[in-house]
Amino acid sequence: MSKTSTKASKINKKAITSPDVYKPVGPYSQAVLTDKTLYVSGVLGLDTQSNMICGIEGQTRQALNNLKSILEAGESSLQGVLKTTILLTSMDDFPCVNKVYAEFFTDVYPARATFQVVKLPLNALIEIEAIALIGIKEVACPCSR
Repeated sequence: MSKTSTKASKINKKAITSPDVYKPVGPYSQAVLTDKTLYVSGVLGLDTQSNMICGIEGQTRQALNNLKSILEAGESSLQGVLKTTILLTSMDDFPCVNKVYAEFFTDVYPARATFQVVKLPLNALIEIEAIALIGIKEVACPCSR
């Protein structure tokens, strides 16, 4: 039998932080960049002083603005987002969230999953995480077939 050598590979990863977004509420980075992919942690509807915005519409808008700031700090944009995951404490808020979400994402929407959860940090009503590519400022729409 021959010996199989396993060579550990190295990965470069860099923490990304936006000064325009509240500090994380736990031991995690706002986002982590590796190669050309940006992984954004779940963001809440908190303002820069860590005050929770009132109501689902306000929290959704603030969470998406926070997401946008983190993406920009990581040299990406809303157009660079490939996938989002939305956590809601009530699926009854789904129509309102969709309305606000459509103000931020247009044309080629990111892939998305939405889940109802029992509770979110700081009693938030919504949390949004994302995976994005860096260096993307606009998306070319595919030609009609």
